[in-house]
Amino acid sequence: MKEDFLHFLWKHQKFPLNNLTTTQGYSLQVVNQGVYNTHAGPDFSDARLKIDLLDWIGHVEIHIKSSDWFAHQHQQDSNYDAVILHVVWEDDVPVVTQSGMLLPTLELSKIVSPKFLEHYQKQFLHRPQWIPCEDQIHTTDSMVWTHWKERLFIERIERRSKLIDELLSQFKNDWEAVCFVLLAKNFGLNVNGASFLEVAKAIPFHVIRKNWDEVGKLEALFMGMSGMLIPPYNDLYHEELGATYFYLKSKYQLQTTEGVGMQYSRLRPLNFPTIRWAQFAQLYASTQGLFSRFIQKENQFKTDWLADVRVSEYWKTHYVFGKSSASKNKGISKAFQELLLINTVIPLKFAYEKHIGNDPSELIFDWAQQLKPEKNSIVSGFEKLKVGATSALDSQSLIQLKTTYCDLKKCLNCSIGYTLLTTAQKHE
Repeated sequence: MKEDFLHFLWKHQKFPLNNLTTTQGYSLQVVNQGVYNTHAGPDFSDARLKIDLLDWIGHVEIHIKSSDWFAHQHQQDSNYDAVILHVVWEDDVPVVTQSGMLLPTLELSKIVSPKFLEHYQKQFLHRPQWIPCEDQIHTTDSMVWTHWKERLFIERIERRSKLIDELLSQFKNDWEAVCFVLLAKNFGLNVNGASFLEVAKAIPFHVIRKNWDEVGKLEALFMGMSGMLIPPYNDLYHEELGATYFYLKSKYQLQTTEGVGMQYSRLRPLNFPTIRWAQFAQLYASTQGLFSRFIQKENQFKTDWLADVRVSEYWKTHYVFGKSSASKNKGISKAFQELLLINTVIPLKFAYEKHIGNDPSELIFDWAQQLKPEKNSIVSGFEKLKVGATSALDSQSLIQLKTTYCDLKKCLNCSIGYTLLTTAQKHE
């Protein structure tokens, strides 16, 4: 038994509501089950009950056993003084409040359908699966899916907006600086994204502004701050960048980030951090005011101009320092452009519109539905379960579903899990 199942039962009132009684023998009527509390304090606030024909307004606390009240030290916490009902699976000890009143208790194990409990345990707890409901997820009604995907997508965008809000505070509401840092993170992709982020945050944006048009200096800054320009050098260009970096580091009194490491293993050469930094340097050397370009209405949703971004001459024939390869332009591919739209431009647009008081939801939905879905293991996993993705809105929603709900077994907070459980209960 898990406590979140009891939260689910109380929140959605998934038990017979007629002739309810407390373990003390008092009649109980639930007028309103209250508001689910995700912070510290009682589980549900502002509940409205009739207990023995008297009206009560207060909080509801939920435990597997009533003795958990004492195990969690609630008797010493004034936040629990206004609890008017204790909902438990097993009432093993009486609970008395600080005022000396015997706390009314509802024991769910006596009233919840055994078949409903069996279905929950079998479907969501026992079997090791990629996701708990993998045998049934494809049966979910399309309307349920549509609404749930939109909510998941907004959840994912809002999570990214938190990072943008933090960066705005750090960079004193300089949207161009925030765009720079967020772009850098996403140029690093999943493997090096966190390291690229730390490097970009460590470079004051006024330094970038003063060196917009000199790609060599930008390469030196990015690669030097990433720890790639430490002697001994592998060739003349490596040495030249090293000299440039140490000059800029001294001139601008840059503080090297500690513990930043760049990963190469299991990456395609085009995704090596050297190549991504070289592309990033070329992007900033060739385009000023990137945030404005991404956000302005006449440029919204257009990234084909990114295809013109190449790498400097050295990187056309290198993937790493000191080792030549066949010449290749190494431009920004269409697939990578779309990743930048999904992971950078859309979250920036969402955060900016909210910042100026607009609701960007419909615009963001429209953008995401026009983009192709990402190709990754999560999207492929759902496709095997007959849950396909036809747009970036779908794929982003499925990533949010898997990482935030399925992996954490939060089935009872998921619209799909709720629908499957409710359907099972109706069929009893």
